[in-house]
Amino acid sequence: MRRIEGWERRFADYLLARKDIPFEWGANDCATFMFGAVATITGQAMRPVTWSSALEAARVIEADGGLGNAACAPLGRPSQNWREIRRGDVATIDQDGRPAICVCTGQTLCGPGPNGLEHLPLDRAINVWKVG
Repeated sequence: MRRIEGWERRFADYLLARKDIPFEWGANDCATFMFGAVATITGQAMRPVTWSSALEAARVIEADGGLGNAACAPLGRPSQNWREIRRGDVATIDQDGRPAICVCTGQTLCGPGPNGLEHLPLDRAINVWKVG
């Protein structure tokens, strides 16, 4: 996957449009948010969303061998060095004892929360996948 021309503006618009949208399984959870960000940056869809609940998402994740494999396999092998992350890249974090996926804004990692996008420090990244 390669970043398409104009990805920076498209990505900024994507983040702005999602700023106030709350978390919702299958519509705006961490994976669907990341899939949308990657599609915005590369012009390529990641995978179809087949879940609409926490239980259904857990089944997909388990069947695919974990969250990183389930969501990020098309991005290749991850790095475990959070210092390598750049704007538009993807990371897993530990969120209250469970893995979650975030997208790098350049200064923070972000993903959907109960009231819209939540931002975390970059050093919370456990695994990092390069996008493009």
